[in-house]
Amino acid sequence: MAYNWSISTTLRNPKRMIDWLKVVNENLIGERWNEDTQIRLQILLIQEKLYKPLNLTANEKEIYESFDLEFSFEEAERIFNRQNYTDPAMRGRNSLSPLKKMGLVKISNDIINITSLGDYLLSDDYDFGYFLFRVFLKWEYSNPSERTTNSNFNINPFISTLHLINKVNILWEKAGYKPVGISKTEFRIFALSLINFNDIDT
Repeated sequence: MAYNWSISTTLRNPKRMIDWLKVVNENLIGERWNEDTQIRLQILLIQEKLYKPLNLTANEKEIYESFDLEFSFEEAERIFNRQNYTDPAMRGRNSLSPLKKMGLVKISNDIINITSLGDYLLSDDYDFGYFLFRVFLKWEYSNPSERTTNSNFNINPFISTLHLINKVNILWEKAGYKPVGISKTEFRIFALSLINFNDIDT
């Protein structure tokens, strides 16, 4: 089965990853990454109001909306348990996954660690644009951490998209037109379905 490449939507706002990374850094560094810590991560995200489950009481919704009110860990744990997840630990694994894919966190011998890039993002003088640029330069498929992909992938999505746009501009200019890149629709159709860098020239 063929797949398009895609960016994880676990963190819909990329800058939220800084808050998620702070939770990991302040609570889980040096600990073993197992079901207990996976569940604890998700509870901590609920406690910090960085993740909002669907099944909430009216009072809990009020706390979520308030700048002044906070959850205790025990309250967040009760909210988490009330969701009745089939695989509770999977929630924590999904939450850590984008931080791992972005190169901010690594699991070595089952121990959670912050990478140098993660330290950079937690520093006082980080440049978020530079951080994303670094991540996108290294982002590639086939990637062992991407279980939904297969061996047919041979692509760095960011660099390949730039090459695709450049190729289109060259061909468009040769046809006598002013280069204008590609539209959003063309990006969705052609860039996202590009799974092998060598296909750009075919």
